[in-house]
Amino acid sequence: MNAEIVSVHYKTPDYIYEQYASVRKFYPFLPYRIIDGSDDGKIYFRDLEEKDTNFHVERLGYNIHHGPGMDYAIKNSASDYLLILDSDVTLKGDVMTPMFEEFAGYAVGRKRIVNALGMQNRDISWIGRLFPKTFKYTYIHPLCMLINKQAYLQFKPFFKHGAPCIDAMIDIHKKNQTHMLAEFPVEEYVNVKYQGTVKEWGMNIPKWKYLIPRF
Repeated sequence: MNAEIVSVHYKTPDYIYEQYASVRKFYPFLPYRIIDGSDDGKIYFRDLEEKDTNFHVERLGYNIHHGPGMDYAIKNSASDYLLILDSDVTLKGDVMTPMFEEFAGYAVGRKRIVNALGMQNRDISWIGRLFPKTFKYTYIHPLCMLINKQAYLQFKPFFKHGAPCIDAMIDIHKKNQTHMLAEFPVEEYVNVKYQGTVKEWGMNIPKWKYLIPRF
């Protein structure tokens, strides 16, 4: 299995330590990489690097944000597959084996149907009532996503947005390739705090950007 585990980190080290402990219970030797966008000058996770030769931190020195951080991780990966985990996610068990069983070409994870803003109908019900047909894009949430590097490179990249995968998902939809997106019961295999970093440090994305439709 030519795969690695990746998480984007921003000044919430406790989450990564918890994640690390859970990951190493089930994948003691799998390559595991942290894209560290912390901008406070601190050297995080040196102790983990010293004891674990398969654990690496890429310290960028600036806040790359989640979407661009995932894009950077995928494009610079030496592996064919990446298990991307939000920094506030911990594992309950082996998630990769059953994910590979469901894999269909691009990515597998929690699937939702969203509009061009990356919002679900339940998030903005009044828009859903007015424009029900706009909710047509299959979206794999990156909180726990298994993705193929070469497939990723065929479509638009993840970017800085509250729904960072939305451009890729719209592109996949336009090219009639949604069969490459597989659903998986993520919550059965992971624990998630939901927006752990956002609660600590905020989104740092102007609200007006959410109002620009992406077609």
